Amino acid sequence: MRISKAFSAAGTASLLAAGTLVFGSAQASSAAGCNAGTPAPGNSYPGTAVVASSFESGSYCTLVRKVSGTGTAAVSSTQARTGNRSVKLHATTDSGSLANFSTPALPSGTKTVYADGWFNITTAGVPGNNVPYFRFFSGSQRVADIYRYNNNGQLWLRVTAPDGNFVYTKLIAGSITMNAWHRVAMRVTSNGSNSTIQMWFDGVQRYSSSAVNISASTLSKVQLGAEHSRQKGDQYVDDVVIKGS
Repeated sequence: MRISKAFSAAGTASLLAAGTLVFGSAQASSAAGCNAGTPAPGNSYPGTAVVASSFESGSYCTLVRKVSGTGTAAVSSTQARTGNRSVKLHATTDSGSLANFSTPALPSGTKTVYADGWFNITTAGVPGNNVPYFRFFSGSQRVADIYRYNNNGQLWLRVTAPDGNFVYTKLIAGSITMNAWHRVAMRVTSNGSNSTIQMWFDGVQRYSSSAVNISASTLSKVQLGAEHSRQKGDQYVDDVVIKGS
């Protein structure tokens, strides 16, 4: 994916009071935890947790794994933000190489999703491509995602407009450090031309608008990693909390 068009920077978006990021606050439902007796990670965002795990049990929790070719997606003890484990996504430029995790199908009619987690990118991909953080879907269509751009390490938001074209907003101009843990949180409320997107990086709000134009009226899943093959990159993910309402 090459950057071809951008809309105005986050400074033009109206700030919203809802969804303020709070560290170390109320825990998410332990039913979605899979944390081997350790407290489930949590935050102050509203909604019902569909994923809330630090992966200490060694399982994928409620995440759905998809791999092919030389792609791998597995619990790892090599890196961890807390405890001893995280999940690792690994994809290469080989034909058919694919690796991702996604939530189970969200309840019918889900309009708002908050996704919150810690990411450590250890290997970038090829120039002109990116390493994804969170991707939000409505059915088979990806409606919004955030990623680290391989060319320069910048953080970008990409939104799919109703006509199918991508609209890009640069959120961080400087390079995001690799081999370091970063907290990424994102809210999407699907409401056609009046959809809301908010995004925080390392506890700082980088974007907020309630006038984002997408075609979706509901959301169906959130994904870690790319849905298409040959999107090279290695990243570890820990302390993931995803809530829907």
